Amino acid sequence: MTFEFYPRLTQNFSQLLDDADDYNVIIKVGENLNTKEFRAHSNILRARSPYFKRALSHDWVIKKNNMMNFTKPNISPIVFEMIIRYMYTGVLNLKDQAGLDILNLLVASDELLIEELVTFVQKYLIENQTEWLKDNFVKVLHTVYQLEGCKKLQDYCLESICEDPEPFFNLSEFPTLEKSIFLELVKRETLSIDEIELWNNLIKWGIAQTSELRGKNTTNLNSWNKKDFSALRNTLHPFILQIRFFEITSKDFYNKIWPFKTVLPETLFEDIVSFYLAKTQPKKNKLPPRYGKLPVDSIIIKPKHAAILANWTQRKDANARIPKENYHFDLIHRGSRDGFDINTMRSKCNGQGACILVIKVRENGTIIGGYNPFGWTYYINDGYYYYNQNYYWNNTTESFIFSFGDGKDSKKVKISRVTNGNCAIYENHGINIALNFGNSDLVINGANGTCSQSYYECNIMDTNNFSIEEMEIFRFY
Repeated sequence: MTFEFYPRLTQNFSQLLDDADDYNVIIKVGENLNTKEFRAHSNILRARSPYFKRALSHDWVIKKNNMMNFTKPNISPIVFEMIIRYMYTGVLNLKDQAGLDILNLLVASDELLIEELVTFVQKYLIENQTEWLKDNFVKVLHTVYQLEGCKKLQDYCLESICEDPEPFFNLSEFPTLEKSIFLELVKRETLSIDEIELWNNLIKWGIAQTSELRGKNTTNLNSWNKKDFSALRNTLHPFILQIRFFEITSKDFYNKIWPFKTVLPETLFEDIVSFYLAKTQPKKNKLPPRYGKLPVDSIIIKPKHAAILANWTQRKDANARIPKENYHFDLIHRGSRDGFDINTMRSKCNGQGACILVIKVRENGTIIGGYNPFGWTYYINDGYYYYNQNYYWNNTTESFIFSFGDGKDSKKVKISRVTNGNCAIYENHGINIALNFGNSDLVINGANGTCSQSYYECNIMDTNNFSIEEMEIFRFY
């Protein structure tokens, strides 16, 4: 039988690092006023780092009084402290470390060929420094694209941007993004952005990247000359054929693209004009629509949420690729526009077929709702809308209720499918009940609602009662 005593071993090696007097290596790290010397043992360094194994075996170090002196000005003291303690004890404490120091730890670990740390630090940043990564995507991308072993973090950054591009394009550092990285991003079909918005951001980036345009009035194109447009054209050249121009409305084309028409190749420009004027389909240069976003006329949810809902109706993963021409959201009722009274809701929804209900909760801004594959159908009697029968259930296994949290964090997305298909949608002719999922799972009563788990998988809210700030109902097909 084998027994392991790692805690005591870690403690002893920690003491060896802190108190030993038999060290034979001095490593000076940092530069200018931020420097520090570390004393270490060559055998431990060789055993723990392939970089040091090679470095200490060759003439890479300066020997003085039988002491090997090593200088690493590109690694800060705080980062090397973490590395050397890890090498001696196998312990890495990142709890109170700043995101930038952790990123620099990743860079140093890659340089010192400590593969275990490279893998772990990427995972840690992704799982524990999400907000810092989002706020610093440009710096992070510029850093990890220089490191061959950081493919996982590269992919995470690009996939996160594709899922929600708006915050990234709003970063003040965005115009400094390296050309090859931006091009890779623009080429992705999963980039969830309206094509005209991508064009606007491409122009913003291109102007910032074109040295000839520095100091130019970029808001008044009448002050530009042919050389200015030619310089911008050269900068944007590899990007132009990656833009889905035929997904852009004629109005946006005229207002946003026409002023830069000389940036486009002549044949492409002619194809676009022909498409708008004569509905002529282009023979080339037409890329398939991007995935991951659906147009939706909503003041509650965004196109990315519409894509998630469409996927859920097909029992697909929330982030599955989805062609936007396959599904449609038609707004048929909005509370702030049409009112919250029951008769109005019933009138708007009557006979519309499958519907998706979306609600913004007044108390906390949470976005909730439900999918009714039948829709709500009533008939008129003396000015009131009644169900075809007084009381009955619509039976289905396809309905669901959901929550998007505050709509900003994809980790807070929740779906609750019906568990008893016989009790999916409750229909009641009572004039105080408008929309009812599972009889109690989600009930909308004018501008108020209740939510208590019964016939669906789980609660979508922590509270049973809420008031409605805004409500929208979409015909979905």
